Amino acid sequence: MNMNKNIKKIFLFVVVFTLVSYGFVTVANVHAEVKLGKLANGEGKWGKFWKPIEMYQWWDPEHYFEPDNDVEGTFSGAECLNCHKTITPGIVNDWKASKHSAALVTCDKCHGNDHQKLGMSPPDTCGVDGCHAKQVKQFKSELETGHPSHARAFHPDVVEAGWQISKPQPEVAGCAQCHSIENKCDACHFRHSFKASEARQPETCGYCHNGPDHRDIECYQSSAHGVITRIDGDNWDWNKTSEAGNYRAPTCAYCHMHKGTHNAVENTVYAHMGVLEVDRGAEGYASKRKAWVNICNDCHSSRFAAAYLRGADETVKVSHAKVREAKAVIEDLHKDGFLEAMPKDLAPFLDEGHKWNLGGRMYNITEIERTWFDMLVYQGTTIFKAAFHMAADWQTYVAAFQQDESLLKVKSEASKLRRIKALEEKAGISHVPYDFWKKGEYTDSLTVIDKPVKSESEHPKAEHPK
Repeated sequence: MNMNKNIKKIFLFVVVFTLVSYGFVTVANVHAEVKLGKLANGEGKWGKFWKPIEMYQWWDPEHYFEPDNDVEGTFSGAECLNCHKTITPGIVNDWKASKHSAALVTCDKCHGNDHQKLGMSPPDTCGVDGCHAKQVKQFKSELETGHPSHARAFHPDVVEAGWQISKPQPEVAGCAQCHSIENKCDACHFRHSFKASEARQPETCGYCHNGPDHRDIECYQSSAHGVITRIDGDNWDWNKTSEAGNYRAPTCAYCHMHKGTHNAVENTVYAHMGVLEVDRGAEGYASKRKAWVNICNDCHSSRFAAAYLRGADETVKVSHAKVREAKAVIEDLHKDGFLEAMPKDLAPFLDEGHKWNLGGRMYNITEIERTWFDMLVYQGTTIFKAAFHMAADWQTYVAAFQQDESLLKVKSEASKLRRIKALEEKAGISHVPYDFWKKGEYTDSLTVIDKPVKSESEHPKAEHPK
């Protein structure tokens, strides 16, 4: 009896010791210091001003990924599978159910066979001869189209545009995560099954195409097309190509990747997701609009399609009229020096110092400027997305009416600023902008990107003029 008790005690000790040891190892691994390596510096013309966070290794693997494992040696695909069926069985099961498995495209074909030099596959790897060369060629042809495009999403639109230096890296990580579609095919073809049938479904596109500046999935889901897909989509064969007769209602891929093309913007009319108004007399406009009508012809008459698209153009045109009206009010305030605060009284930006710029900034600007930004980038884009995706409520009652409210706010704020300035001049008051416009725990992180945000105890209190 005592012997059994002693055995139980020893057993419990071993179990507890093992769990505690595992816990220490796990905590140590989680909090281990990151070896910077390729992550030591950013890239592009603004590279010296920013440093990529750890996840850039997976979002831009060609530039930043470095293998970090203790296994040495070169291995065949069969050897990889034999080991990983125990270590990562879910990945192996996905692969076994994929077309890669049937074609004997094993782990080493994409990641390499040297365990110390493993890589994450860029599109060029997927596009080697005999694999997906046609699709990758189509994808890269988006580079000729301009903005926006998947092929320009990361390096031109994020890196070269200097997005990293406008805000702290951890705060804009979501941008890099979705914009990484330029760098890897599994943004749409989820690993390790890589099913085209998944990529054709709206939910896949909605993983990134959602939110206030690109409400594609929200607008699509509230349209007749989206409603039909939600009602009946479970009965469809998603393995069929995006061609006439294969689907009861169009999806994102059906219209934007018609017949399977991987150039999703070859017929794009509006640049930058509707924040720029289209010139309907421009060269190429008529042919691109005709291409859209031809796609609509799979289900609708040309007359109906052309009429609807012209109406959507007019909707966007009206929204830009509001944006221009608000912009003129703010520009006059800037010319007269009435903004609170003026650019010279704000924290400097690394790219432009104290230069005034209405575009692309969400902080370190005045409230009236931010309201204008929302009018254009959030409300204006939603109007554009809603109009062309047939989302009636989003188009009118949400975005257009919100834009009305923003225009009123701009005018009301401008009126207050001018009246206050007039009263100050009449009373002989010389106002000195408050110090909090230039300094603050968060604001300091905008001006020196390569330094961490100071803790509350380290941060000096800003002194404000009386």
